[in-house]
Amino acid sequence: MKKRLKWITLSTTLVSSFVIATTVYASTVTINSDGPNTGLSALAILQQYLGSDPVDGPTDSGHLYESTSTHVGNVLQIKVGTASDTAALDGSNTDRQRVEMKAYKSSPSNVKASQGETTTYKWQFRAVSPYPMPPSGNFHHIFQLKAQDGDDGAPILTFSLEGGYLKFRHSPIGATMDQVETLAQTAFSNIDGQWVEASVTVKHTDSGSINMTLKKLDGTVLMSYSGTKDNWREGATINRPKWGIYRKIYDNMPEAKIQFANIQIIK
Repeated sequence: MKKRLKWITLSTTLVSSFVIATTVYASTVTINSDGPNTGLSALAILQQYLGSDPVDGPTDSGHLYESTSTHVGNVLQIKVGTASDTAALDGSNTDRQRVEMKAYKSSPSNVKASQGETTTYKWQFRAVSPYPMPPSGNFHHIFQLKAQDGDDGAPILTFSLEGGYLKFRHSPIGATMDQVETLAQTAFSNIDGQWVEASVTVKHTDSGSINMTLKKLDGTVLMSYSGTKDNWREGATINRPKWGIYRKIYDNMPEAKIQFANIQIIK
């Protein structure tokens, strides 16, 4: 009887361990280009994983397309033109341009986050050189973590260009930008034209952990952050990621291009 009880206990432990392990790694979504002029279009690839409306901004092949890189293989590429690129205007907000890949409320549950969940976002990207640095007072985001519904104005987290730096920023509120805080930064010259890899792990709660690392492909860390912040907005239904270009228009603004590869959403 003792042997039998011991076996039952061991079996239960093994089953419990297996359940815990599969729960921790329940979902990994990986989004990659399948190559230019073959397979699916860039838009169709995004629709496979993010839903039928996965882009804020124009989806034509002049703004969202596929290319290749000798460093990472096939890539998704986003391009916005000069101030005359009216197709990239952000709807009625004619002072800004936007082309962003996104998850949203109608996306599958494995790419959006509910309150209390922990999500890791990983991706590789290259700002095609010379990538334009905006003048002071003009925002430029290349990644956003945003709430949807409720206090969802300003993003919770961003990778933003400002003052010659790429900054990792946080805001606990959406109504204004008054409480935006820079959590980490690196000189933009460290990444301009270079492939880098970002990892951002967020617990989507009022007092939730944030762990971020930005590094070169050879493993050299360019900036990192670990801490606890308010990551859930009042009235929000989900948090969701956005990758691309969202920028304020300014005089003599040049075009901007950015490439993405190996985008992962891990829950």
